[in-house]
Amino acid sequence: MTLANVLGAAGPRPGDEKAMRLYGRLVGTWDVANRYRGDDGSWVSGTAVWTFGWVLAGRAVQDVMWFSDPGPDGFPAVTTGSTMRLKQAGDNDDWRVVWFSPDGRTVTLVGRPGPGGDIVQEGVRLDRTHVRWLFNDVTETSFRWLGYMRRSADEPWDLEQEMLARRRP
Repeated sequence: MTLANVLGAAGPRPGDEKAMRLYGRLVGTWDVANRYRGDDGSWVSGTAVWTFGWVLAGRAVQDVMWFSDPGPDGFPAVTTGSTMRLKQAGDNDDWRVVWFSPDGRTVTLVGRPGPGGDIVQEGVRLDRTHVRWLFNDVTETSFRWLGYMRRSADEPWDLEQEMLARRRP
């Protein structure tokens, strides 16, 4: 048996289909146009492949994302990250969300339904920067992901990343 065999699940835990729908509708593979602010504040464009799947006996949704961005030598640089989303017990709609990358960056958030079928995720980075990550315009074949940040609660949100995703057939 491999880790992938025991981690993965065929679908949501029986009886929990409705509760798991918030993130469950993202299960599949998505091609992504990505843009984000570089260290100098200018926008950098790249692509990603974002794959979501059922894990932990259908009690969670995990993703793995492979980013391709312009490398310093002109060739694409490939990086990765993963997010685990675990539905909280009880009648509330909250999910615990943790994003992590191989270089040690992590973000812990709370995810919940937003207006019109959106998904709102809010949390704090290790450096205490507040983040708001939104899945907007979610359909069966596409979505828009927006990443905002601010240093303190009295500052306005600043857009730092935008991803446009299209589901692979």
